[in-house]
Amino acid sequence: MGEGVWAAVKAIGRRRWKKEAGYQRQAQGENAFFRYKSIIGEALRARTPGGQEAEALLACNVLNRMTKLGRPASYSIGR
Repeated sequence: MGEGVWAAVKAIGRRRWKKEAGYQRQAQGENAFFRYKSIIGEALRARTPGGQEAEALLACNVLNRMTKLGRPASYSIGR
């Protein structure tokens, strides 16, 4: 991060900066890919583009179903 970013974080606070900068969306995206790679694997097994598309779609549906079943209740504990 550049000096301007650090100044903004210091001026408005880390939590507010993250919200204004859209940091949460980036973190959610990175987390989704981490879950996908951890559970499904890092490489597609299908050879054809159509098969790869079907495999990725199926894997995402499986992850969504697993997430729905075991999603913990979360809440903010900060300010």
